[in-house]
Amino acid sequence: MTDTPATDEIAAAEHHHGAIARRVDALHRRVDHLPGGRTALRVLVACVGGAFILAGAAMLVLPGPGWLTIFLGLAILGTEFSFARRINDWLRTQVRRMWAWWKARRGKDGAVSGA
Repeated sequence: MTDTPATDEIAAAEHHHGAIARRVDALHRRVDHLPGGRTALRVLVACVGGAFILAGAAMLVLPGPGWLTIFLGLAILGTEFSFARRINDWLRTQVRRMWAWWKARRGKDGAVSGA
């Protein structure tokens, strides 16, 4: 695929995203047949996703995987809310840019220290 573990992991996650999207679509089809079902689902997703984000924010100063929990909360919110999907897309782009910068920097440092 590619030569870096981070880009391999991102590509694998994007591949699995199709399976998750199909499951979310199937859930939407089932919920749409219930009166008030979609609204209830959106409220549930907002509560669960928001709880993850708040817990992640607390874990930034307490022991625990704060950023990972925040990103998971955004992913949960992204199943129902477009703003969270846009934030996730932006973050994915930033991670790729940072990884490319880090890889280029390590390449320069390795060439200098190896001389």
